[in-house]
Amino acid sequence: MATVKVSTTISCSRAINYAEKRAEVKDAYNCEITNAKQEMAMVREMYAKTVGIQAHLIIQAFSPEESAQLGAEKINQLGMELAQAIAPDHQIAVYTHVDKEHFHNHIVINSVNLETGNKYHQYKEFNHVKGLNDKILKQHHLEIVQPQKHYEKLTSEEIQIKRREGTPWKDEVRRKIDEVMQDRSVSSYEAFRERLEERGIKVHERGQNVTYELLEDNKKVRGNKLGSSYERETIQQELVSRDLAKQKIKDNPLKRPPHSV
Repeated sequence: MATVKVSTTISCSRAINYAEKRAEVKDAYNCEITNAKQEMAMVREMYAKTVGIQAHLIIQAFSPEESAQLGAEKINQLGMELAQAIAPDHQIAVYTHVDKEHFHNHIVINSVNLETGNKYHQYKEFNHVKGLNDKILKQHHLEIVQPQKHYEKLTSEEIQIKRREGTPWKDEVRRKIDEVMQDRSVSSYEAFRERLEERGIKVHERGQNVTYELLEDNKKVRGNKLGSSYERETIQQELVSRDLAKQKIKDNPLKRPPHSV
């Protein structure tokens, strides 16, 4: 059986550098594998989509039994089939690693559509990717991971609050973050932190991770537990985009609002 993990990156080149140096087999679609990094960058520059998410990443990992049965070439082919099913109009590079007994693909998908120039965000939807992966595995008569029942993960305290028809404290944190991000005047991470602290939430960083502390209740939660929209990388990408937009308006007098006389 093959499992999949999905993520995004703001540096496509860094993702390719990591995947390429340990690849046993590699292949590409809509670009040359020997020049994938440069060709993907050219498309992003051509459509002025260099800021924010540059690539979508998928790790497709196979069991030791299937790794031995299929081999690196076949596993790379399966990765190519999955990537093309997900993003037929995007540039794709697939790198197959043969670490120990677990062969796995590092799939890099350029975020910009070759035909329209639009960015596509559905790759991060795990169920969408898993469904396509399962379909391809079935076509090749391979075992799939059986679906499990999913339950909403709530603490006992949150369950009690919901029973009282109240709002869980994590929802309160989300609401306050949303309020700050809806304020278009907030265009720097420092301003984001200050506005949240004014609302009773202290922001703590460790590496690329962020933790929000609800000061009144002395409770903390990591951004990734609240959802991808509340992770540090996602917040920073949005703020960088806002700051660049401000600078463009500032540098172009024609776009400034007229002064009242």
